[in-house]
Parts: sequence; structure tokens; C-alpha cells
Amino acid sequence: MAKVSGPLMSMTASGSFASTLVFAQRLGKSVVRHLVTPANPQTAAQMKSRNAVAVAGGGQKFASASLGIGPLRAATDYDLLKAATPAGQTWNAFLVKCIIGKGGVNFAAAEAAWAVIAAGPQGTWTTAAGVLHPAILAVAQKAAGGAAAPAATAGNVWFHYQYGLHVALGIAVPGATPPAYLPA
Repeated sequence: MAKVSGPLMSMTASGSFASTLVFAQRLGKSVVRHLVTPANPQTAAQMKSRNAVAVAGGGQKFASASLGIGPLRAATDYDLLKAATPAGQTWNAFLVKCIIGKGGVNFAAAEAAWAVIAAGPQGTWTTAAGVLHPAILAVAQKAAGGAAAPAATAGNVWFHYQYGLHVALGIAVPGATPPAYLPA
């Protein structure tokens, strides 16, 4: 990225020029760079990654707003996550990392564990997610090409969140019975 002084015979410039150059301010300095139009192929792998991040976001919303205390815990999930977060990271980035894992390994493991749970217990997880405060909601998902796919149920989001807590805090791996949260 080139630094410029007096771009286009003026003191400052911003925006694109001739669909090839972009002028902007960066760290208080005028800069110019080539115009790059990002690709968005919406491949199956890309959409799988985006869906995992969306599910992790559902867990983040719960952790940041909930005052409930999980089983066998003395503090809220938010407080426990903040305490367990390594230096130099934010708690929510740490939670997403624990839910998804490097290369999606944690997310895939949680999906495999979720598939083992029969349809009845999956419904129990969805019911439990709905009575939390705040309630965990279903998360929209996309298929390859950006087409709509079945939403991740609230129970599935809750299960992934609990699996992320297992990785982050060392609590038990979630099973057929969802945890009950007590008011703080």
C-alpha cells in the first residue's frame, strides 16, 4: 500500500478512482491501493464454516446476557469464561475458538455427539433452551450457493455451547440430559 501526500492534487482523498485505485486514510495517513473485489463463491466448506460461527454466536449471546448459574458452578458462565480466557484474547473469541476448534474439530465432535442423541432427547434440549433466560433461539443456516438450509435448532445451539464450555472449562461432556441453570 503506497503512502501519498497531496493525492490527486488535494490535501485528502477517499473512495475509488477509475475502478482501479482506492484512496483512504489509515492511521492518520493518506494511502492508496488497488481496488480488490473479494470473491464470495459460497462453497459448501465456506458455508459450513459460516454456519459454525453463527451457532457459536448464539452461545455468545446467551453467555453475555445470562445471569443464571450452571450446575456445580459458583459463578456465571460469563465470569468463568473471562477467568479462563488466556491473556491477549477476549472471552468471546476464546468461546468461539472452544466451540469451533482448530479446523472445526470441536464443532464436528459436537455434531457427532448430537447425532448420537435420539430424537427424544434432542427435543428435550430444545425445550430446555427455550426456558433459559435469555432463551436460546434457533440459528439460520445456509447451504452451498447461499440457499437456505434447515435452521440449527435452539437445542442444537445449546448443545454446541455446552460442548464449548466442556472444552473451555473442563466441565462434563454434554449428554442426553441438558443442564438446568439456576437464577443468580
